Amino acid sequence: MTPNQSPLDPAPLDQATVLAALRARVARLEGLGRARHGMDPVPVAAGIPLPGGGLARAAMHEVAAISPGAAAAFCAVLLARSGGTVLWIASGGPEGLQAWPPGLARCGLSPANLVLVRAERWADALWAMEEALRCPAVTGALLAAEDAARLDLTATRRLQLAAETGGALGLLLRPDGPNPDPSAAASHWRVGPLPSGGGGHGLEDPRWQLELLRARGGRPGGPWAVTWRAASGTLDLEEAEVPVVETRRGQRGR
Repeated sequence: MTPNQSPLDPAPLDQATVLAALRARVARLEGLGRARHGMDPVPVAAGIPLPGGGLARAAMHEVAAISPGAAAAFCAVLLARSGGTVLWIASGGPEGLQAWPPGLARCGLSPANLVLVRAERWADALWAMEEALRCPAVTGALLAAEDAARLDLTATRRLQLAAETGGALGLLLRPDGPNPDPSAAASHWRVGPLPSGGGGHGLEDPRWQLELLRARGGRPGGPWAVTWRAASGTLDLEEAEVPVVETRRGQRGR
């Protein structure tokens, strides 16, 4: 402990040890990854117009969460569709945007392909995300930010460059809020829950509202209502017009 460090301060992450452990874990799984899928875009839902037909790999994409559960589930679907080893990185306490593996599995993200990383310090979480994106054996990585203001333009540019180097799908999961900082992400989404069409027994297929706020090389769109069919692994676009779900601070747009 340094002279200026309080006994209650979290200890810095032993980055060399953690990196070696992550590389060893990923090496055991890398046969499942990018060689099978190449650089094909990651599909979202048939009928949603996206440049190239899906989310570009080797790029960062931002997801603003109206509801943590709905947004995390949507991200899990995308990570599962990246086709190989993925990392879910979060910092801070157990609240907010932490991963819940059984719920992620219901969204198609197998625990066998999932590496969970939790860092006490935000700087360590950001470092882990950058290293994950640079690793060619990783097909997708997510960084969960509990504070919408913790990722500035410089940080997102570094992550975008790391994604371009490694070729992975990168996701930034953060709370929705007004007037967020500029970001280098290739696309910006807002995700919230919609009432399910079942009988309220907790077993019905979940429904989400998706809005594409910005897309590099494309146009904004939505809101769209989609239903996740866990049994078939499909995300179905509904034809009916969807009511706009208000953000946590009652604002739309960026």
